[in-house]
Amino acid sequence: MERNNPNKKDVIIIGGGASGLFAALLVKSENENLSVAVLESSDRVGRKLLVTGNGRCNLTNVNLTPEMYHGSFKYCAEHLLKACPPQKIIDIFGSFGLPTTIEQGGLVYPRTKQANSVLDILRLNLKNYGVEIYTGTKVNSISAHRGGYQLKTASGDFFGNKVIVATGGKAAPSTGADVSIFEALNKMGHTITPLYPTLCPVTVKSPYLKALKGLRVKAKVSLVKDNRVIKSESGELQFADNALSGICVFNLSRLANTMDNTEISVNLYEGFSASGILTLFDKKMRRLKGNNTAEDLLTGMFSKMLSLALLKESGILPSSPISELDKNSLNNLAETITDFRFTVLPHKDFSKAQVTAGGVPGNEIDMFTMESKLFRGLYIVGEATDCDGDCGGANLQYAFASAYTAAKDILS
Repeated sequence: MERNNPNKKDVIIIGGGASGLFAALLVKSENENLSVAVLESSDRVGRKLLVTGNGRCNLTNVNLTPEMYHGSFKYCAEHLLKACPPQKIIDIFGSFGLPTTIEQGGLVYPRTKQANSVLDILRLNLKNYGVEIYTGTKVNSISAHRGGYQLKTASGDFFGNKVIVATGGKAAPSTGADVSIFEALNKMGHTITPLYPTLCPVTVKSPYLKALKGLRVKAKVSLVKDNRVIKSESGELQFADNALSGICVFNLSRLANTMDNTEISVNLYEGFSASGILTLFDKKMRRLKGNNTAEDLLTGMFSKMLSLALLKESGILPSSPISELDKNSLNNLAETITDFRFTVLPHKDFSKAQVTAGGVPGNEIDMFTMESKLFRGLYIVGEATDCDGDCGGANLQYAFASAYTAAKDILS
């Protein structure tokens, strides 16, 4: 049957995102005699790629470390940073005609600073090398047959001698995210670890969010459980509807959404302890008059709305004369400034997530080839695996490097 199937290909990539397009191009550019096809469930390829890096597409980061990765397959990311480092990704894109630039912190972007440049160069080369792209083609099932795999879609059956699963996860559903392939892999015998949203705002419970909505501040944020700090990040914190946001919070979101009974502690004066804030208060109070208020004490330190929230959380009336602020009140205020607590409400809303945590676990994939340990000739790459990274190019680096590894093995 497969021999007469016009949809029989040497290599089929399921998913037209970053890792899928990259893998297809690498395979076809190295061996033009191979028939290569990409099956994409949405109406066009690369939709999620266009929104990465706030539309600028942070391709990779030359300062990536293994500690920036998480999940049961994080050791693969560590291996890939050595086997296919960021500079190799930069060089490969350069060879296909995409100039890049390295910005502060080692972040790598296309020189145009536009994500569509990345997608355009991929599509141009895919077309020139003759990679077939089928949009609106959702794979409903995968079954192993002699010599390859049969893929059932509403548009008809396909047969691939080799198949790469590069479908991504549940994050950013508005860009066409589709995790039904996980069901197909599960039916074949693969395990799928629980899926959680990550690199997203963290939903919290607090009476102050409505008043603080839209405010951005520099802060150190820490995920805390049983008064023990689990992880800390620094950067710009944004107060949002029922949530805390900003890159520093995004990097806590994986843990926040997978753990119970946690809080986010915000130090609004990073580098200062409560005693350091008390020293600032002491210096300022020497210049203020006795009829100046508690709100005046925070003037210049914080915006008005944040000052009011901090005072309320500390149990202090904004109109209280500073002459009436006792040591206990000042201690409470200093503690609040350096340890403003928000109760975390774990969730599984992927609508604002950039990445999915979870997927096919590491013990079912060969990290040296990205080939399934259960099925020869079936490869699983990128976000479909249980490996996710922090903000700053880690996830696209892993997507490209895992695709490179699978392509290299197919070509060997």
